[in-house]
Amino acid sequence: MKFEEEIKVLRATRENTISVIKELSLEQINTIPEGFTGNIAWHLGHMVQTHRGLVYQLNSQKSGLEKEFINKYRKDSKPESPIDQSEFEFTTEQLLNQVEELEADLQKDDFFGENIPYSTSYNYDLNSLEECINFSNVHQGLHLGYIMALKRIVK
Repeated sequence: MKFEEEIKVLRATRENTISVIKELSLEQINTIPEGFTGNIAWHLGHMVQTHRGLVYQLNSQKSGLEKEFINKYRKDSKPESPIDQSEFEFTTEQLLNQVEELEADLQKDDFFGENIPYSTSYNYDLNSLEECINFSNVHQGLHLGYIMALKRIVK
């Protein structure tokens, strides 16, 4: 299957993310440590939102997420209020479900359409589905790192 290794990386990153946060309370997930502008909850939501934007929207598909969720976790946003248990559960379910969805969607002929070129703030240009998936994986790993650092502070 095309993108088999990329799916393995995404799955590992998402499973590691769930593992890192599994012992944290919702209060810890929502804590914004002094000197920080974000919390673990925001990073989780941002991972979900950005994956759909980079891989799906930049390749002529709908994000599949509510506009409110997209706006809450888009680039340059920050947490405005704590998330509740329901939003936490939705977000963590999406972390794992998105892997399965992408794997299934990649097997459909012509599911993804024409790429919409995009210049990231990482100074990396995205001009194909392959570049979008690879960059999304880099982005996922970056935010897993933030989550790991925040966990050390809030625990």
